[in-house]
Amino acid sequence: MKYLIVVVFTALLCSCAVKAPVQEMSEARSAIERAQQLDLKSPKADKALKSAEQSLKEAAAAIDGKRYEVARRKAVEAKRNAQLAAKIK
Repeated sequence: MKYLIVVVFTALLCSCAVKAPVQEMSEARSAIERAQQLDLKSPKADKALKSAEQSLKEAAAAIDGKRYEVARRKAVEAKRNAQLAAKIK
């Protein structure tokens, strides 16, 4: 019985340790929205923005699949690409 309690408690702790990347997703969405509001005339900027939008979609899909580390990585990638697009303009 003690073994079962330890296993259940450990599983609960592990499941709490990994959370959905809410902050990262929010930051990525905001960065993409800012970039979309700019008049992106450069093909390079447009490509970076499209890449950001795709990464955000992949992050959302990863969250749906409870793959939070993948989602976090994709959200950060989306934010970085959106910022690049805004910088290039």
